[in-house]
Amino acid sequence: MKKIVIIFLSIITLSSAMFLGGCSMLNSRSEKEEILQISESKKMKKALENFLKGLDPKALTPEGKIKSYEIQKDKLDYNPMGGLNVYIIINGNEVLNIDMTVQEEDTGEYEVVSYGIPQELSELLGEN
Repeated sequence: MKKIVIIFLSIITLSSAMFLGGCSMLNSRSEKEEILQISESKKMKKALENFLKGLDPKALTPEGKIKSYEIQKDKLDYNPMGGLNVYIIINGNEVLNIDMTVQEEDTGEYEVVSYGIPQELSELLGEN
């Protein structure tokens, strides 16, 4: 009788663990989908382009030093202090990258609140 109770409790414990693990995987997948949806939104595009134009007033034009950017979708994640960590590659050159934190403001618009750029990009933007 004692063996049956132990087996029964083991089955219940394993079933619960599998159920919770499955729910966790679903939550993780939906979180990733939400991050991708935010990163591809028009509000995010506007925030990133405004930020880049702050670095280079002629950004995203033929005359600008920043001609294009690409969001690294595999590196997107939520910042524990709030917002979204976004990594972008400038002009298709992986050395020229920017890591930034983007937050949603009270107005509903996104804004870059902190960022880091490598020396190579800083030198490119500093050229006359």
